[in-house]
Amino acid sequence: MKNHIRTSKRILCLALSLLMAVSITACGGDDNAASSSALDEAASLTLTKEELPVIDGALALAPYYEAMTAKLLGIDVEEARTLVLCSNTPAAYQNLTDKKVDMIFCAMPSDEQVETAKQAGVTFEYHTILNGGFVFFVNKDNPVKSLTKKQLQDIYRGKIKNWKELGGDDVEIIPYQRNEGSGSQTGLYRFLLPKSAVMKAPTELAIGDMGDIVDAVAHYDNAKGAIGYSYYYYVSSMHYTDQIKLLGVDGVIPSDETISDGSYPMINQSQIVIRDDTPEDSVVRKIIAWCQSEEGAKLAEENGYVANRM
Repeated sequence: MKNHIRTSKRILCLALSLLMAVSITACGGDDNAASSSALDEAASLTLTKEELPVIDGALALAPYYEAMTAKLLGIDVEEARTLVLCSNTPAAYQNLTDKKVDMIFCAMPSDEQVETAKQAGVTFEYHTILNGGFVFFVNKDNPVKSLTKKQLQDIYRGKIKNWKELGGDDVEIIPYQRNEGSGSQTGLYRFLLPKSAVMKAPTELAIGDMGDIVDAVAHYDNAKGAIGYSYYYYVSSMHYTDQIKLLGVDGVIPSDETISDGSYPMINQSQIVIRDDTPEDSVVRKIIAWCQSEEGAKLAEENGYVANRM
């Protein structure tokens, strides 16, 4: 009798286990179907000009969101360019705070930009779309090929002032900086040194335009001693010149490969930034989903960016 009861219990347990397995598989199937449906919806997104939200962003990301706009509207990039803004990072964040635009394509904001938004009752929400690198560059004639992070820190602290201290020529280091609030200057504080530790740049070494800092290192007086910084895509694609070279950091040269595999130590992720009260069913969020889909990743790579596939 006891054996019969034990056998019956085993049969019951097996039956229940089988039933649970079937139920779990069915639930998983529903989730996968829902996920697949969401991906399909994102991939097939199309918009009219009337549906397009107001888009702004950084110069280094403009080719991406212009191409995205062209793709979603079914128009050419030249026309798409007339439908979006490119106010650059400081103005784009201010426009988002002031509710003049609906979404911006930028690097992460500075502490001051976050605080300004907070004072206006705005909280930013971030969605990663691209991987990039924060890079340092020197004139092509500078024999130095790589610096450690500590050496870079000491340059921008003002402790190292001559390239001979770094294995280079006996030439004064000319450390250019960007203007406050720019994406590049915020990158310097994020990746290298806090703002309080960076030496104050003389007026002539604080450059407002992203392209001008590249040109200064490439061509201007004392260019051989100059060093500057920017974002990888900008200096390798948008404002490329063979008169500069990218420095390795801790022995790793920035490239598509080292940024993609994460071996370059200063990886910068570009964001779509929106206000956190943006409705869940808004076109803005549909665009974000498209940018984070395989279609968005392919578009990024077609335009020379490193897609974020993490």
